[in-house]
Amino acid sequence: MAVLPEAAPKTIPGIAVSLGLFAADALAKYLIDHTVPKNKTWLLVEQTLQGQQRTSVFELNTDHELKVSVNGAQLKQVDLYVTERQIKVVIPPGTTAKVAVTDAKGGSSVAVRGTVPGDLDGSQDLDTGKTFQADPPEARAADIRVKRIGIDIGPELINGATAAEFTGTGEPTLSACMSIPAASWTSKLQGWHWPGGDKDSAWCVKTNAGHYGLAVPKVTSAFWAGPTSDFGAISYLLWAQPGLAAATATPVPEAENNRC
Repeated sequence: MAVLPEAAPKTIPGIAVSLGLFAADALAKYLIDHTVPKNKTWLLVEQTLQGQQRTSVFELNTDHELKVSVNGAQLKQVDLYVTERQIKVVIPPGTTAKVAVTDAKGGSSVAVRGTVPGDLDGSQDLDTGKTFQADPPEARAADIRVKRIGIDIGPELINGATAAEFTGTGEPTLSACMSIPAASWTSKLQGWHWPGGDKDSAWCVKTNAGHYGLAVPKVTSAFWAGPTSDFGAISYLLWAQPGLAAATATPVPEAENNRC
């Protein structure tokens, strides 16, 4: 949900239904006269419009505990819930913000884990892990390629896939990545350098299928005794989200259970 300095956020059909834009006194009366319906949650977005405090109230079609992030920073639960099933987000005056809301319990389940090798010869689809040689027509499904020769070496996002450096505090989450402003997303892994980045480097990624994930360098030291394909390699995951189900847990073998 985009929040602009002098415009109230818009309804998201089927997800966030607007209940109105309220001044402070009108909001207080509304919250007294109305209760949150069963299986719903209200999201209150407070901002300053033309010098006046105004709050947009949206009804979300869930009663689950939620995570909320603003411009890549996840808000603490203790600061978030005004009361049960009422969430309030305060946007500072003159600020452009992107607010993302996800399920607190299921919002960070992992659907895909993979690696983009540093010696990749061609391109790779992050959603499926499938690689393509050169650039055949089917490679339009690919999200990333690795340039190995020339000045500007390293990974590059292609076919509409993008990445944004994660600079927030704490652990990167689906909610945090979804809330990073559009202007921060590019076709490059900003700050990447051979053999892959610093130990704290992390990038939110968005595949050309619209799925969000996280990428980190597999190697952060020039002194590496492992496979050469690990130099410049990217380890990544994609979170479970619509169109991308969580991975099935691998059962522990009976022998391992007995040993434990």
